[in-house]
Amino acid sequence: MAKACVRIGGFVRRAGLKDVKAFVEGKNGAVNVHGEEQAALDDAAHEVCVKELIQGGRCAWIASEESEDIVTANVDGRIAVVFDPLDGSSNIECGVGVGTIFGLVDVGAESSPEHVYARPGRDMSTVGYVLYGASMVLVLSFMSEDAHGGVCAFTYDADRDAFVLTKRDIRIPESGNVYSVNQANYKKWDDATRAYIDECASSKSLRYIGSMVADVHRTLLYGGTFHYPACSSNAQGKLRAVYECFPMAAIIERAGGLAISGANDSVLSFVPSTAHSRMPFHCGSARDIERLDEILSSEVRAGKKGRVSSPSPR
Repeated sequence: MAKACVRIGGFVRRAGLKDVKAFVEGKNGAVNVHGEEQAALDDAAHEVCVKELIQGGRCAWIASEESEDIVTANVDGRIAVVFDPLDGSSNIECGVGVGTIFGLVDVGAESSPEHVYARPGRDMSTVGYVLYGASMVLVLSFMSEDAHGGVCAFTYDADRDAFVLTKRDIRIPESGNVYSVNQANYKKWDDATRAYIDECASSKSLRYIGSMVADVHRTLLYGGTFHYPACSSNAQGKLRAVYECFPMAAIIERAGGLAISGANDSVLSFVPSTAHSRMPFHCGSARDIERLDEILSSEVRAGKKGRVSSPSPR
């Protein structure tokens, strides 16, 4: 994945130049599994990742946001890799940070494609993302007998053609002064979500880039929260559980934060019904997410969960 991301990063950094401009501005004429018209660069990033993972020989299965079917790789492989090849690609032309998100799950002999997704998010062993921004940063967390879920960051050094360790044992602050959400959807949220966001707006600063990797990366380093709630137009949520929410939730929680999908609902406890299942998503500093959970839970007890009504004047 690191090798693939270096290649993708090269495309992103040269987006305005003639030989890659068509990747960024063009569409490939296809519509992906989510009904979205694919940008040519999304498709190219997908192909780069699949090629590198197949050549590596360790993967039994490969699942991507850009592919309806789970790709069969090496039948003797004992891991499956899931990924969003280019999160936030619509922002490339304006120079906003975008990224790649990925996760690994262990699979046994004679596994089937369902073993990739029909399991809770906590089953992901290694998780990570690459941010293509002012620098190319790989944030990575292993979960094994020797490494118990610490989060580290590596910065790409072009002179060495390698990711170099730059931050060890990252810990998200217990609370933060920033919240990140697309507040244009305010009227579409339920009462409890609006109540929490109103509370944030009265005491915190709003920062929203519109690229999940960039928004979560800032949240990880500086604290605060990131939200993509369910709404009236996306009742099940919009973000994909397997290759967006699970890896990001695992990183945040291993750094000391929390990730929930609703009242008393851990993101990492969710078991998807398909590789492309969606879910609501909230993550960030532990105290801030605990406060959100408290508000969501109180609304559930009051029987108001999911009710969307016109907001009162503010």
